Amino acid sequence: MTLTIQQLQAIEPERIWLELTPEDLKLAQPNPKIYSNQTSLYNAKLSQLCSNKFQNWLREREISSKVSFTPNELNTIWDVVSGGAIDVGEIRLVLIPTDNLDRDEFCIPQEWVDLPNWMGDYYLAVQVDSESGLMSIWGFASHQSIKERGEYTPGDRSYSLDGDLLVTNLDILWMAQDLALTERSIIPELPTLGLDEALVLIKQLSIPSPYSPRSKLNFSQWGAILNSPNLRSQLYQTRLQRASLDRSPAPSFRLWDWLQDEFTNAIASGWQTYIPAHGKARSQNTIERAKLIDLQLDLRRETVVLLIAVVPESNERMRVLVQVHPGVGSRCLPAQLQLSYLDDDGVVLRTVTARSNDDLIQLPSYTCPIGMAFNLELKLYNDRVIERFVV
Repeated sequence: MTLTIQQLQAIEPERIWLELTPEDLKLAQPNPKIYSNQTSLYNAKLSQLCSNKFQNWLREREISSKVSFTPNELNTIWDVVSGGAIDVGEIRLVLIPTDNLDRDEFCIPQEWVDLPNWMGDYYLAVQVDSESGLMSIWGFASHQSIKERGEYTPGDRSYSLDGDLLVTNLDILWMAQDLALTERSIIPELPTLGLDEALVLIKQLSIPSPYSPRSKLNFSQWGAILNSPNLRSQLYQTRLQRASLDRSPAPSFRLWDWLQDEFTNAIASGWQTYIPAHGKARSQNTIERAKLIDLQLDLRRETVVLLIAVVPESNERMRVLVQVHPGVGSRCLPAQLQLSYLDDDGVVLRTVTARSNDDLIQLPSYTCPIGMAFNLELKLYNDRVIERFVV
């Protein structure tokens, strides 16, 4: 028999019980295009659901709060670890959600405890039971308590605190908030990574996998990357691009075929002749083909034209020019549209961004040897399309 919220509150009055509605679950559903694997998607759903419900609960009690990280920053976090932080007055609350209904111990990922830019004052243990439509906060612990009394497990890089050591009365938490009481332990400083070293590590961490790469480096290196918003963003973008490449089908044509007047596979892939509304006339031995690309912007679609022009330079090399033009019926490209050139590992080598009123963006032309693989990415905010090529 499933107990009601009222019955549960009567049995455990100090524990916060919240009902999860179908609308709550819908609002927390993440966009699969902005996470690198299924584990990340699950982290995002669990963490977003937890954050949304707790913020609503605070608003109902007229407690002023704000999310500690922007939505884009949360994407970079949830792609590798679950959890979230909310600032209430002068203190930071870190929400650690789990679908494990066991209350023997409270497990906290090390990142939330030992990263200076992430750490909080108090950590809330949140249980999410989507099947029963329930979420509960069964206690909290201070940062100092976790560092001094928690057990660190190197294998999964987490701190665990015995469930009996958690404070179950959240009224004490609000008293601490009113008095601006913080209980943070001193944590070791993280190393400063040089850009070259960081990029090498990020490339190593970007190999696609069904799980987070958080155990592939020692924590000081991993922590230095995650603690830096810029490096964390670079890691996220590189992992996402590499995952997108792996999900994309292999190219069914070679650009060299175009010079041999062979377009059968290209036409089947959506490439067709195209005469741009403007642009300089090209030499007679230049071959051009274009493809319509659809991108999602809020609730509408934006269509643009991706144009590839190739010209032979020798029997073994060709020059490639890439442009993006507005779609039919549009005079300008959508602002913030990005066109990027990626190598075969998904590393961004060059990017151009459309400004307001731009009717053309293009990458500098480049020369490629026969057999070289490269990738083009069109990105508009959270939507992206990858096109793969072999010369």
